[in-house]
Amino acid sequence: MPQCPNCNYKLVFLEKRLRYKCAKCSRTFLQKFIENKDFQRYNKHRRELDKHNLNLEIKQRKRPKLSPEERKLRVKESAKKWRQDNIEKCREYSRKHYEENKDKILAQKKIYRQKTKEKQYKWRKQYRDKLIQRTRLLGRICHWRRQQAKLTQKELKINGYKPYTNDLDDSFSTYGLSELLFEN
Repeated sequence: MPQCPNCNYKLVFLEKRLRYKCAKCSRTFLQKFIENKDFQRYNKHRRELDKHNLNLEIKQRKRPKLSPEERKLRVKESAKKWRQDNIEKCREYSRKHYEENKDKILAQKKIYRQKTKEKQYKWRKQYRDKLIQRTRLLGRICHWRRQQAKLTQKELKINGYKPYTNDLDDSFSTYGLSELLFEN
């Protein structure tokens, strides 16, 4: 409901005259004037309300302060992403750094290897013990392949096959050779 600009009392609309009249101060105002004032007041109020709501929303969206550990993690993640995006630059930087500090880097590697030597030996031994069955099987396979290769070479010498010719030798099959392996 529109209010009087002078005394802020409620106005009454007079339809025949197309004017608003204040019941308290008895002044009349054009309908257009009052509606414009009312609209301006409404807009001002809405702007203030929107501004207030926006400030509240911004406060709610603000990220909470990160702990030092979380900050470090974020820094590491962003650095990792940068390295992935700029892989060529990183390679160039590392090559340059290596060339400039080659002696120092090699000395550090040597010291590291000496410090971790026992640990590495221990780990290798545990790995071998853990996979001993697999290691033995691979050893057997390697042995029988060597035996098969020797047998093949013997068979090729007997047939007079010369490896420098372009012809393929169809005189024997690998299956037949594998049977000869088990006869010996």
